Amino acid sequence: MYEADDAPTTAAPAPEPEPGPVEAPDTHFIDLSVVLPWIGIGLLGVYVTQVITTAVPLRLRDPAWINGISTILRGASSFPLEATALILLGAYLGLPAKEPRLITRLRRLCSWVALGFLLLIPLQTWASQRLIEQTVAAQREQLQPAIQALKAIYAADNEEKLLGAIRTIPGAPPNINARLGEPYRAVRERLIGELEPQVRQREKLLKSAIGDTRNRGLKRQINEGLVALFTALAFAAVGRSGPYRPSLLLAVLQPGRLRHRVPKDVERWLDEERKTL
Repeated sequence: MYEADDAPTTAAPAPEPEPGPVEAPDTHFIDLSVVLPWIGIGLLGVYVTQVITTAVPLRLRDPAWINGISTILRGASSFPLEATALILLGAYLGLPAKEPRLITRLRRLCSWVALGFLLLIPLQTWASQRLIEQTVAAQREQLQPAIQALKAIYAADNEEKLLGAIRTIPGAPPNINARLGEPYRAVRERLIGELEPQVRQREKLLKSAIGDTRNRGLKRQINEGLVALFTALAFAAVGRSGPYRPSLLLAVLQPGRLRHRVPKDVERWLDEERKTL
């Protein structure tokens, strides 16, 4: 028999720790991951509505139509940029294990949008230049009647021709007498002395106005080109061809850097994704 002191003893079980307070999941990020993409979609809807309203009806050969479309595409470009940023932010706040397919396609679309804004630069420059030439032609057209009348007066070699030339003077009354009442040479010289200085003065004013029109057009073309260029850079910074690939802007600036280093399991997932796209 064992003595009492020799009996085997077992350790008392340790008391279980009392459960602490359960932390409630932070739902703020979850709410933002749902709300922000819809705000972005709303901004995109506003932008597309403005573009469609301006574009309809289509007049592809009309410089004024092209200039109007370029203005709305360029002037409201902050809407799609902000929309893209909100959609991306909302998607990544959801902490997805893999990049959502919507984000992959959106960033691929941004690459094409960046290319579109680059192509917009020569297109809007051509349209703006055509509008400038049309404005200059209209300004010159206003002076042509006075110039033609002065040439007709110079060419008049008898009274009948001089009367016909007088009727072509802008603002001349149509019911001019059939007779001059004095030698036609004296009348012709007096008319030349009165009309020629006026025509020359108007030509100087026209030349100055044409110069101002061309200068304003050049400044506008530079401004429009820079805005389109920086918008293209912004979209190129977002756009890329696929997940874990460098952005279009980075691919242009660092052509040797083809892709980021990613884990092998992610590489296998990327291969599967490329097969389904």
